[in-house]
Amino acid sequence: MVRVILVAYEGKDKETGKIFDKVEEEEPYAVILGEDALLPGLEEALENMKEGEEKEVELPPEKAFGERKKELIYVIPEKEFKKRGIRPVPGMPIEADGRVGRVLAVGGGRVQVDFNHELAGRTVIYKIKVISELKTPEEIAEALFRRYFRTKLDGVVFKDGILEVVYTPTDTKDKNMNKLLFVATLLKTLPDVKEVRVTERYMRREEKKEEATEKSE
Repeated sequence: MVRVILVAYEGKDKETGKIFDKVEEEEPYAVILGEDALLPGLEEALENMKEGEEKEVELPPEKAFGERKKELIYVIPEKEFKKRGIRPVPGMPIEADGRVGRVLAVGGGRVQVDFNHELAGRTVIYKIKVISELKTPEEIAEALFRRYFRTKLDGVVFKDGILEVVYTPTDTKDKNMNKLLFVATLLKTLPDVKEVRVTERYMRREEKKEEATEKSE
């Protein structure tokens, strides 16, 4: 079984000191070592850390968000933006062909857009703490559910190769994709789990006492 750990961390730009990412100890993030798309330098650090250990690591661009690439900076006619009712200004985020960039400059009927990561070419510093290492299927299921749904499970039981989880939906938005990712991740991470059963629980809401009193009057 691969290692699954709960981590808290803070990432900042070394040059500016600006914090760009933070996970508090009260709500740690579940990391599947060797499986998650972590920064190369961050994964290297976590692989050698034990439960309860804290560390500060400095990651050069090649182990963080990569070097800046000139070929990822495009010049686009401003009229293409106007066709879509967009007025480009420097700093504006732009999404095209599934990539996210930002406008660098506007002038002469042209717009310069940078599709590099905003931290490409920069050295970053991470403070990391391994809160705990998860061992049982129940612990891992609970942590991964929090990662995908930002809420807790109502119950989880693992027996005879079957992992059963129960939760109460808290959002009316379609979460089917998250559910599929959750189940797929469990099956990939836990070789002893042969089947995952997900049960949604819905309960009748009780009327408030005040409302009940008003009706009786």
